[in-house]
Amino acid sequence: MRADKDGDVGALSLHPELVNIRHEGATALHVAAIEGQLEAARWLLEHGAALDTRDDEFGMTPAAWANEKGRQAMVDFLLSQGAAITPFEAAAFGKLDRLQAFAAADRSCLTREEAWGSIAHTACIWGRIGILEWLMLEGVDLRRRSRQGFTPLEIAQRQATDGRRHTPIVLEERKAEIERDCARIVELLRGATHD
Repeated sequence: MRADKDGDVGALSLHPELVNIRHEGATALHVAAIEGQLEAARWLLEHGAALDTRDDEFGMTPAAWANEKGRQAMVDFLLSQGAAITPFEAAAFGKLDRLQAFAAADRSCLTREEAWGSIAHTACIWGRIGILEWLMLEGVDLRRRSRQGFTPLEIAQRQATDGRRHTPIVLEERKAEIERDCARIVELLRGATHD
């Protein structure tokens, strides 16, 4: 795990039989993904690492771990390698084409709710303005409250002032992007919902 964190491919090559072993509920690929270690991730995949394994604590894949930290290059790499994602992950990752494909196959994915709310709530957590604009064109309910009682606008307002409120481990650069994009979302949603 230390080799994955550090991106030490030489150390990884000493024990290829360990690529899918779990440590504290996560695989080596989870660790490489969250640390943004592309070469380590590539090596792990070339040596049989499971691309879509979910960790024991959060039920998240390596691609989702990478997104949690704001490692967009890693997310893109893992997706290019065939990582499977859910509609909520497509929204969180900013992958509009994937979300559109999910909606074309099953439109109800746009109205489902998970832990932090609907797809619109997810777009607001991550500052994914393109996703939200498309959802608005699709007529999603922008006044719907999450289980925690927040509308998409309220989530965007909170994220605009503190981009780590719902994304506590995101990198500083990604935090600034979330805050900037959520401020734009607030203006968009205020106009759309007349709040």
